[in-house]
Amino acid sequence: MKKRISSFFSGATNNLWLKLLALLLAVMIWLVVVSIDNPVKDQNFTQIPVGVLNGEVFEAAGEAYELAEASKYVTVTVRAERMVLSQLSRDDFTATIDMNNYSNGRVPINVKANRLADRIMSITPRTAYASVHVEELGTKQFSIDYEITGTPADGYSVGNVTLASNVVRVQGPESQVDTIDRAIVRVSAQGMTRDMRTEAPIVFIDRNGEEVDTTNLELSRSTISVSVEIWEDKEVSVTYGYTGTPAEGFAATGKINATINTVTVGGDPEVLSTMASISIPSTEIDITGATENVMKTIDVSAYLPQGISIANEQDETVSTVTVEVVAMSLLNVEVPSSNITVENAPEGFTVHIGGGATSVVTSVRGLPEILASVNGTMLTGHIDMDDVKIKNNIDEWTTGLYDADVTFAYPEGIYSSGVTSIVKVFVQSDAAPEGAEAAADDN
Repeated sequence: MKKRISSFFSGATNNLWLKLLALLLAVMIWLVVVSIDNPVKDQNFTQIPVGVLNGEVFEAAGEAYELAEASKYVTVTVRAERMVLSQLSRDDFTATIDMNNYSNGRVPINVKANRLADRIMSITPRTAYASVHVEELGTKQFSIDYEITGTPADGYSVGNVTLASNVVRVQGPESQVDTIDRAIVRVSAQGMTRDMRTEAPIVFIDRNGEEVDTTNLELSRSTISVSVEIWEDKEVSVTYGYTGTPAEGFAATGKINATINTVTVGGDPEVLSTMASISIPSTEIDITGATENVMKTIDVSAYLPQGISIANEQDETVSTVTVEVVAMSLLNVEVPSSNITVENAPEGFTVHIGGGATSVVTSVRGLPEILASVNGTMLTGHIDMDDVKIKNNIDEWTTGLYDADVTFAYPEGIYSSGVTSIVKVFVQSDAAPEGAEAAADDN
């Protein structure tokens, strides 16, 4: 019995050592398999952005810094097991430079893992230092302008544009700030039919008309609120006039030719609703003394009511206006004697046109198309006996024939030729015998 027990324990002890040996062999085999299936490797991760810490140390000194283009991103080599590497991307790493460590244009690059850091053996930046350019800090303030892109729907135009603020301050490396020429916001009005408000980014433009990269610049604001009024358009006529009188022998035909006779406008709806035309003051065109057509250029937009503007800024607003002036024609007209009246007849005397004349011939000027319809019955004239007394050097009236000037009144568009019409008038004393006029004619 004792021999059997002893034999049992001896066998169990021998088996335990064998089992331990088997376990050890299994672990070793597992390690070998794992090392083959999940080896430690190096892997590169590229385009990791480099952040900046404590950059304000330069601003406090009145300086600005800029990372060299090649230092804005870094490539790192990471050593870890293959299975760990397979779980990582460049987003799992943070690269920074601390400006407190700046020296001679360089700052050490520090890279750390944001996760699985305890399973990563090493992280080595391909470039150990970032290149940093330091220069004087520049500050400028710019007025903000606007640009409207696109066009509203047909029948509409862009009205007043209002910016919530009209200035922006820029601070950064002096060499970059100095490249900025102006600041603008761009707003699209494409297809719009009603007022709009939008938040638009501020764009900086250099002297060549190119946009300026503001990545390294500090802006007092990067966007601005813009309000745009959309106006309904209306087409209105443009009317012209003139003032003055042409030279002697010339007349304005009344024809006015202009290169702009209608314009499309937009603006305050209340003003627009009552607006039918744009009237250019007649004082703008003076034809005084003209002997030929009078031409003048007039900017129609200068005569728009307040709150109204030309709908399309591209439309021409300068009109060339021509007032037609021509030489007048001459026409001899027989005016019936019955159309001639006598004024200031001497007391005690009777006055009438002598010589038995039934008409008086006068010469008139006018435009051919007007003269074509003129006849003598359309003119009237008068004789002033006070003027006759002076003309004939008369101290006391006596019965007889005397030369008299006839002054005519002309219809519109008819003018004197400048030649005075002279007739004979018979002045007869109320006490003179009958037949005195015939005797005077014989003389």
